Amino acid sequence: MPDERSLVSRAKQNEKDAMEELFRRNYPVLLGALVRIIGDANVAEDIAQEAVLSAIVNLERYQPRAKFSTWLISIALNNYRNKLRTKTREVSIDSIGRTDSEAESAEDRALQRLAVDEATGLLESLSPEKRQVFVLKHYYGFKYEEIADVVGCPIGTVRSRLHDSVNILKREITRRGLI
Repeated sequence: MPDERSLVSRAKQNEKDAMEELFRRNYPVLLGALVRIIGDANVAEDIAQEAVLSAIVNLERYQPRAKFSTWLISIALNNYRNKLRTKTREVSIDSIGRTDSEAESAEDRALQRLAVDEATGLLESLSPEKRQVFVLKHYYGFKYEEIADVVGCPIGTVRSRLHDSVNILKREITRRGLI
């Protein structure tokens, strides 16, 4: 299985198989991050597809100082921010997490839905900027430098937003009596 750098190199030379493999590997990470950050699976899918198209067109601009998925997510978030600027309404979080069909029984599905609803509510208590940073760090394990690249802010701001996010979530968990 070729590593990411060789796939990128081959994709830049217009090798279709390499390009398909590169995006096949990274699309689930991209879409998962967007669903958690945006909250609406349909909007996330649209933004992800636009990001893939932008990445294909601009593949020559990719510099491998960060993971390819980091670059894809930054393209997607820039596209999303641009869409938000053109709209006057905020996008609300409707759903997050895995589908109910993954649960084995009706009880499991009900418990899973409660957990997803609770997680959604907790994440909604964060501002979009803090939610972005929190999801990239705690759901996807991005490094501070990668998060800073994706969201376009200094590392100190990333650390501050993460610290604030954790404190807000702790307060919210306590307020809701979840612990």
